[in-house]
Amino acid sequence: MPKHPKSPSSVKYKARVGYEGEYYLVQKFISAGDGFYAVRTPGSGTGKMAKPDIIATDNGELLAIEVKSTRKKYVMLNQDQVNRLLEFCRRFIVKCPRCGVEIKAKPILAVRFLNRGWKFIEVPGDWRGSIIVRVDEASPRLLQSSPSHSDVEAGSSSPKKKALK
Repeated sequence: MPKHPKSPSSVKYKARVGYEGEYYLVQKFISAGDGFYAVRTPGSGTGKMAKPDIIATDNGELLAIEVKSTRKKYVMLNQDQVNRLLEFCRRFIVKCPRCGVEIKAKPILAVRFLNRGWKFIEVPGDWRGSIIVRVDEASPRLLQSSPSHSDVEAGSSSPKKKALK
């Protein structure tokens, strides 16, 4: 692993913190054993191609994971980031050659609160808006961009899956 940048306010330091969160999560999947695996997709969030930080399998489920790491008490995934994650999940479909069943990736937001732990949120597939996750709240705030939706809770703040414990 490369050295840590010296200044916590530098762009390189912030990128390093993000990389370490992604790397840690990939290692948790890999070490969980059979049925669990993950790969990091370098350059996610850049360019025009919609792709998550991590693509993983969790005991047969396909996951598209957007990872955010912070020292703050909250993280916000803006509407563009949410749209890119959901677009990837709509387009990245695996079809079983034997039975023809289509397997779609679940959009997951993984938030690493430094020295406080992780929160995992499954993003609703029809979501339109931003998401704010606070370290001290059980459920994230899903901010709607259209009045046709009402506020909803996006599942548990801690996953039940073996790889993410």
